[in-house]
Amino acid sequence: MKTSLTKLKSSLILSLTIVSSFALAKPVAQVVEVNGQVFAVTFDGQTKTLNVNDHVEEKSEIMVGQDGSVTLNDYYDATYHMVEGSHLKFFNKSVQLKKGKTWIQSLNARHPLVLTTANGHVDFWKGEFITTFDQNTTKTQVLVINGDVEVSNILDKNMKYTVAAGTFSVIDPETENGHPRPPTKVGLSSLHDAIAEFKSIPEKMRRETEAPTRSIASVTENASPSKKGHIIFMSNGSLKNRVPASATGGAHTYFKQKTVHEKHSTTVALIHFYGMRQNIVADVAPRSPASVKTSKMIILPKKIGSELNIDSDFSESLRIEKAAQPNHSKELDSLIQDLKSY
Repeated sequence: MKTSLTKLKSSLILSLTIVSSFALAKPVAQVVEVNGQVFAVTFDGQTKTLNVNDHVEEKSEIMVGQDGSVTLNDYYDATYHMVEGSHLKFFNKSVQLKKGKTWIQSLNARHPLVLTTANGHVDFWKGEFITTFDQNTTKTQVLVINGDVEVSNILDKNMKYTVAAGTFSVIDPETENGHPRPPTKVGLSSLHDAIAEFKSIPEKMRRETEAPTRSIASVTENASPSKKGHIIFMSNGSLKNRVPASATGGAHTYFKQKTVHEKHSTTVALIHFYGMRQNIVADVAPRSPASVKTSKMIILPKKIGSELNIDSDFSESLRIEKAAQPNHSKELDSLIQDLKSY
């Protein structure tokens, strides 16, 4: 009788322990996308195939089979992408990468989250990064796409580096005493290789990482290729009938302007000289070359009088007649007299 009571008591204790264990287990993530074979091993050792909308409990391990991939969301605004051969264990506010590669996208800016490997420790908040752990070489690599993370050795968290976007760090037990290597800038081809395995990466990231192909701006995609040896004439908009400037047929008629030249008739204007005597100018023969002997010019004498042996009666009459002639016109004489009166 006593033995039966002891066995009953042990069975009750075991049952209560199992029930309490199930009661303590809480979901920490949910499956949002799954492809191929993906398995979950719960903390009590049960294995099941994951499907979309399945909940992942704490301490559960997710393993991705051949040609498989899975995407999970935790309850702290973080998304975890896993590819073929990856093995990830979920805890509350932390995950442990045991094998393979995972890409984490976090929108969380309030709660610190953690990713660990066998020798690496990564603290992250808001950002995106890809972590790879190789079981054969026990190397951990952290490549940051957006934001920044803090990387250190799991046994020495004081020695850590802040890895910014566009750089990566490696934790190798064989070099630098297992401490993370200083961040190194990553190339575009290396980034392409890092994300090539992920089938569920966002379309925006795929467009940003793909190099755009350059084409000729004036040629459309659907334009049929021209035949070899043919000349293609391209119009320039509204001037459809425009021809080259060197062509005949009035190519520049739209630039020509007709001008009319008016003929003006000329009239002879009389010139009057006042207040001076007109000198007699001798006729000068046309200028000859310097090598030709110049001809003698006849200049009329300026003196009039007895030196020229002119008749005295004629000279006297000429003097009287000259005195009788007014020196100025009536208008000019009147102006002179007015000026003298002032």
